[in-house]
Amino acid sequence: MDPIKSSTPSQQRLTSALSASYIDSDIRNALAVLDTRFVENTAESRRQLRVDVQANVIRSNAQIIRDFSQVAEQLTRIGTALDNMSNVVSAMRIGTSTASAEAAPILEESTQLLTQKKVIEDKQMLLSAFTDHFTVSDEDIAILTSSVEPVDDRFFNILQNVKRIHNDCQVLLASGNERVGTEIMDEMVKHLHAAFQKLFRWVQRELKTLSMESPQVNSGVRRALKVLAERPTLFQNCLDFFAEARQKILLDSFYTAMTGSAHGSTVNMDYTTKPIEVYAHDPLRYIGDMFAWLHSTAVSEQEALEVLFISQDGDERKSSIADGVQDALQNEPWAGDPAEEAIHWDPRRGLMQLVDKNLSTVAKPFKARIEQAIATQESSTLTYKLTNLINFYRLTFLRLLSSLDSDSTLLITISSLEEASLRQFYSILQDHVRSVMSDLPSAPANLSPPLFLLDSLKDLTLLMKSYETSLSPLEEDFTKILENALDPYLEGCFQLSRELESANKHIFSLNCILAVRSTLEPFTFTTTKQKKLQDQVDDLISILVEYQTGIYIHKSGLHPLMEQLKQWEEKPKIQAPFTPEQLQDASFRLDGFLSEVMDAQTSIGRLASPAFQTEVLKRAAGEFIEAFRRVEEAVMESMLDEYGEEGVRMVWPRTVEEVQVLLS
Repeated sequence: MDPIKSSTPSQQRLTSALSASYIDSDIRNALAVLDTRFVENTAESRRQLRVDVQANVIRSNAQIIRDFSQVAEQLTRIGTALDNMSNVVSAMRIGTSTASAEAAPILEESTQLLTQKKVIEDKQMLLSAFTDHFTVSDEDIAILTSSVEPVDDRFFNILQNVKRIHNDCQVLLASGNERVGTEIMDEMVKHLHAAFQKLFRWVQRELKTLSMESPQVNSGVRRALKVLAERPTLFQNCLDFFAEARQKILLDSFYTAMTGSAHGSTVNMDYTTKPIEVYAHDPLRYIGDMFAWLHSTAVSEQEALEVLFISQDGDERKSSIADGVQDALQNEPWAGDPAEEAIHWDPRRGLMQLVDKNLSTVAKPFKARIEQAIATQESSTLTYKLTNLINFYRLTFLRLLSSLDSDSTLLITISSLEEASLRQFYSILQDHVRSVMSDLPSAPANLSPPLFLLDSLKDLTLLMKSYETSLSPLEEDFTKILENALDPYLEGCFQLSRELESANKHIFSLNCILAVRSTLEPFTFTTTKQKKLQDQVDDLISILVEYQTGIYIHKSGLHPLMEQLKQWEEKPKIQAPFTPEQLQDASFRLDGFLSEVMDAQTSIGRLASPAFQTEVLKRAAGEFIEAFRRVEEAVMESMLDEYGEEGVRMVWPRTVEEVQVLLS
């Protein structure tokens, strides 16, 4: 019998239990439950284990049945509730369908109304924005146009807003809203015109009371002028009005400076400073003070106008009138295409034009007084100093008004005064020359320069010193003065010299030229004239050397020997050029000459320059010694063989060396 087949069920269970793994979670859980219920391991407890387990299973099943019965009851109640709810929902669905059918027209109408509301709100917002952007309130219009309202920041802000609206109308015109754009633009143009007229009148009132002497100019006036610059006509009218007011003020100021009181008034004398006319007896100071006043006033006017028109410091940059004028020129309809030609307004030139215009009324009395002072002058030196003074201020004003070129009234006036002064100067010179030439004196006995030449040189020295201190001492500019202030007197000296005899006329001419040259030497701008004089000096020195040499040759007795020597040199040398008697006679005269040589130099002693005296005598002595050497050589050549050296020395004892020592 197979042991496996004959195994009992208990054995199978045992085998199954033994084959089970103790790490199986089900077994472990079962053992854990068994451990809690199997308290005592007795036979009774082991027999009752199955019964107890089954009893517990039954009790558990019964409890489950009771719990499920409660669940079933609750599900029944829920089912009933769901049926009720389904009925209610069906009823509500029917009611809702009915209500929906009835409310559909209302909802549709409500949707349309909401859509219309949105459109209206958008239009209202657009209208509000359009109104805010393109309209001006009545209050703002009153501030802009009413003469009662002040010109303040509100005015300028509103004016700026109106200009913005006017410019933005271009957008309306471009977008097809021609009618609205045109109407608004026309309205803004009216407001702008009224505003600029109000601003124009206000600026005129302010300029009438504006004090240019104040270091701080009203910023409101600057801002108003900057805005007004956008209308060139109104702006120019304001400038003309301002210039007219300044002309009256400056003219009164000029008369006050001249006389101590305003024009046409004998009151309000200013005793703190002396009037300029107090110094009318001193033309140099009188004219200098007038020019100093004019220059000081022009500079002050320039500085004040710079503050008013050009200053761009800090926040004032926004109020630069120059910028406003430039913008106005660029925006002019006839300005052309900016891309083709840039239109530029020079603020500096415009400012200096205004300065020149403000002082134009002063120019007439200013010129009349100076012309009168010049016309009464009889001194050439003083007149020339006045000319240099006027020239100095002409160059000063030329730098100040350099941007105006030749369009300046002041520059034209000062230039005409300089020309008048020069004419008077040359007229005085010519009158004096005519006076001297009409009654020329005789040359002084000592052959010194005549008094009229010395006087003219004194005047010329003063002229040259004055010219040297001028701003542009150029040599060519002084040439004409030399031609009028020197050459006629020098020519008069030459005319006097023609009346003298022999060397005296050359010595007199040389003394006059040397006096002139010594006067010119300190001044570099007379170099050309000095060179011409030096050429004349050289010629006269040569003439005097020739003259003095002739005296030496004649008084020494060499002259007949020189004539015979000349003939002997031209003919074949057949016989001696000199006879012993001629040589003895010549030697006797030579000894007398050498002992009285100082007497032969008397005429040269009247030369004014000792250096030239020495030069003339030295050169004359040199030429005389050379002539003596020629004679001695001829004597030795022709007589040495016949008479021997002793015989020759008996008739011709002097040697070249001895004569040279005695003459030196």
